[in-house]
Amino acid sequence: MEVKIGIHSVPRELVVETDTPAEEVERLLSAALEKGEHAVFALSVAKGGRVLVPADKIAYVEFGGPEARRVGFGNIVLCPPRVVLFVFCPALIGRG
Repeated sequence: MEVKIGIHSVPRELVVETDTPAEEVERLLSAALEKGEHAVFALSVAKGGRVLVPADKIAYVEFGGPEARRVGFGNIVLCPPRVVLFVFCPALIGRG
C-alpha cells in the first residue's frame, strides 16, 4: 500500500510503500499523535527498514487500498487481470 505523508515546512510529500494494513497505519498514527510533542510516527517500509517522522510535524497522511503496480516513470499502469485486450489481425477480415 502506498502511504503519502505531508510534513509541515517541507514542500514535497514523503511517499512510502508499506505492507502494513490501513487499520494498523491509522492506529500507529493515532497513538503517535496522542503521545504529545516529542512523539515519533514509525512506519515499516515494504523493502525493509522503517520511516520515522516527528508526529507534531505531520500535516496529513494519505493512504488507501492496494494499487496496480507502476511501470517506468509511473505513467503506465499494468492492466488488471480481468481486462482483455483485442489485437487487430488483418488475416481474419472477411471471415464469417
